[in-house]
Amino acid sequence: MPDQAFQLSAPNVPLRASAKASAVPAPGLPNHTPLGPITDRELAACRRNGTSLAVLAIGLSGLESVAHCHGRAVENQLLHAVWQRLRNHLRGSDVAVHVGDREFGAILLNATGSTAALVDARLSEALSQPYGIGELEIVISARIGVAVYPQAGTTGEALAAAAAQNVIAKR
Repeated sequence: MPDQAFQLSAPNVPLRASAKASAVPAPGLPNHTPLGPITDRELAACRRNGTSLAVLAIGLSGLESVAHCHGRAVENQLLHAVWQRLRNHLRGSDVAVHVGDREFGAILLNATGSTAALVDARLSEALSQPYGIGELEIVISARIGVAVYPQAGTTGEALAAAAAQNVIAKR
């Protein structure tokens, strides 16, 4: 059975306001935040300063089997570890976002397409490394979709949707 985290599509992408975005997050994680509105805030500064930014949608594969085999508590510990690893691999000026139950994103400020490609590769590698959860070693994989302003869109919603579509394209 395929992992549900990669079944992103425009109508249900939690990268924008949705019922899923209001669910209670796993313990230790920040509240769910739709990626579109937070990107809109950063876009205002980009327009004033004449800079670009990149939006990353991060899909994780393997979480369904972790929950099924080891339970929700282990999955929550894994999600917390993913969150910490994500934050540790971003620059201080970038914004990490907990988008939905099992979805994350990032906004890279002052980032060109080449910068975003480097971060994509670095994060994909880092998030796919084994996680030590208790006595378990858990391996999941990450796929990251990138959208760069203004080439991929001029609103937070458009950039979030473009990044999510690029995750789908990497399947």
